[in-house]
Amino acid sequence: MVAETLVLRPPGRAERTRRALAAAALARLRADGSFTTEEVATDAGVSLATVHNRFPEGRDGLMAEAFEAVLDRVVEVTRLLEVERLLENGLEQVVADLVEGLVVVFEEETLVMRAALARLPESQSLRHAYRDHEAQALVSITRFIRLGQAAGRIARGDPDEMAVAVLVLGQGLNNPTLLGSSRRPQVVAQLSDLLTSMLSPGR
Repeated sequence: MVAETLVLRPPGRAERTRRALAAAALARLRADGSFTTEEVATDAGVSLATVHNRFPEGRDGLMAEAFEAVLDRVVEVTRLLEVERLLENGLEQVVADLVEGLVVVFEEETLVMRAALARLPESQSLRHAYRDHEAQALVSITRFIRLGQAAGRIARGDPDEMAVAVLVLGQGLNNPTLLGSSRRPQVVAQLSDLLTSMLSPGR
């Protein structure tokens, strides 16, 4: 029997162009909080027609692609919620890492988040990206709570409801009052304590 070999082919020209355009849009958003399709075309070294060919929705399509890159970072932080880390490091440390990780992402990506969320009501592409990543984060959080409850390290309760509460609290960290505060470390510590208290089996 001949073993099957998985061959990973490099992306084609069209995909490379799409990635370059998305990267250019993301760079503009991170630097200026906005962009035009003309600017993105220039930065990527392609024509305006190529932009619309790769992103038929134009600016919203480009913004959705950039937004997804940032939301990927948010979802990655929620994956810090692993039951193995809970058993090894304790609930307080795991929650502190989650909160600090989210705050770092929201601070670094403030301009991207602000621009994308402002367009959310009008853009189906942005809403789809947001809901898809929100669902991914919720899966990670729910799994963590269920396994933590089974191990006796997280309070009893409806894991789905508790996961939604954690998700909403995490989303609330994307707040300019918090991110711009001179006392951010102290506020973050208090928020971590509140979330730990909510999940603690000894509450």
